[in-house]
Amino acid sequence: MLNRVMPRDNIALAAVLRLKENLYGPHRIPSTSNDNITGSFLVVCTAHIHWDPEFCDVKLIQSMMLVHELQKMLDIVALKYNLMVQQIPVLICGDFNSLPDSGVVEFLSKGAISKDHPDLKSFREESCLSCLSSDLKDQRNFTHSLRLDSAVDTAQMPYTNYTLDFKGTIDYIFATPQSLARLGTLGPLDSTWVVHQNKFVGFPQPHVPSDHIPIMAQYAVIPASHQRSLPPIQHYGSSHSGGFGAIGR
Repeated sequence: MLNRVMPRDNIALAAVLRLKENLYGPHRIPSTSNDNITGSFLVVCTAHIHWDPEFCDVKLIQSMMLVHELQKMLDIVALKYNLMVQQIPVLICGDFNSLPDSGVVEFLSKGAISKDHPDLKSFREESCLSCLSSDLKDQRNFTHSLRLDSAVDTAQMPYTNYTLDFKGTIDYIFATPQSLARLGTLGPLDSTWVVHQNKFVGFPQPHVPSDHIPIMAQYAVIPASHQRSLPPIQHYGSSHSGGFGAIGR
């Protein structure tokens, strides 16, 4: 693991934020104290996972390490301020260099990945990864407990990376739906403008300065008093198959 995973480039930044007391302004005071979210916490993370398609195992393990560190951060905040971890909103945005059917997206969105998933390659059934799993009793899956939901609808967003040799969705925004209500998302580029009017075969271009296109979602923080308890996560074997904005690359 040290020789294959650790040398591969990756980076993540995470911050624990607190909503400002003057969030609403003088004319937008909540009608009841239960609706007031000022002083609430918000954990925001942005990440860049390894790029090479040949290293899907590295990408998956890096994503597992990322969520594991976020879980530890949430535990610290919850303990210090006498909160339930599930009440703290979490946003994870980034370039995961992974397609929608990848093990990375399956793990993040479903909360589990089979220990014999093909993307793990030589790390299948490896006990060294168990320390990254939230449920040590689960013998079939590596798990996490964040309950993430992707804002990127791949049916509407066919690509977030557009180059001559590759076009696909590899950038994502994940959020905790129990504490964050998604209000809307930014749609894709107009295919007529890209393909027919300008005949772009890849980015960057003068009008699109990156090979990635922006993704964006708008969320409203759900006050803890209005959050609904979600049923326990059921893990199965892998199929192998106020408002604010969150902006991915």
